[in-house]
Amino acid sequence: MLVRLMRGEAGGGDLENELLKEFQQGYPISKLRLLLRAHDEGVVEAAVWIGSELGSDAMPLFSDIADLLRHASLKVRFFALDCLTVNAQPKDVRAVNVGLDLIEDPEPSVKWKALMFLSSAPEVVLRAAFNALPVENPSLKQRGLDLLLLTSASRDSSAIIAGLSDNNAVLRRYAAATAARVAHSDRAPLLQAMKSADPIIKQFATDTAARHGIFRA
Repeated sequence: MLVRLMRGEAGGGDLENELLKEFQQGYPISKLRLLLRAHDEGVVEAAVWIGSELGSDAMPLFSDIADLLRHASLKVRFFALDCLTVNAQPKDVRAVNVGLDLIEDPEPSVKWKALMFLSSAPEVVLRAAFNALPVENPSLKQRGLDLLLLTSASRDSSAIIAGLSDNNAVLRRYAAATAARVAHSDRAPLLQAMKSADPIIKQFATDTAARHGIFRA
């Protein structure tokens, strides 16, 4: 199956699913590295999808998958974010910060997935990424993470809602992720995010509300 995928048979789904089953049943995860390092885009897409489906079992290949976060294929970036969400540790500051950069990705689906990552990553992972950034001339990412880390702890709804109306789209997206993080205790910011004029934020907030069972005030 590996050879068939390498020869270009990826994309139909059946072969990828069969190979996934083999990995789930004990076939060495290290063998997936052959596909992750392939030159053919379709092969890499299939490999990263398999890695995303393996969840925490793909941890031995974390570095290989994290290196694909800037891949030209939107499918590769999308599924690499899945692997980052499940497997990132505080020591993985470089990979986490690259993943956070995808909040500005040109593809809407990748931006949406990056918001999912930001809204669900453990606080200790995001704090480590924040602390690794240079102190001088704080970036939008630093300002966004500062908002998220402070308001997630304080549950300051007014600050989150204010962030959702910020003039900068990046900061609005960090506020939306923060709204999702506090939705279990305060749904007001998420409900506000569902009204956003930013289609990415609106879709993300609506999807998050559905997961939390929040549909109205």
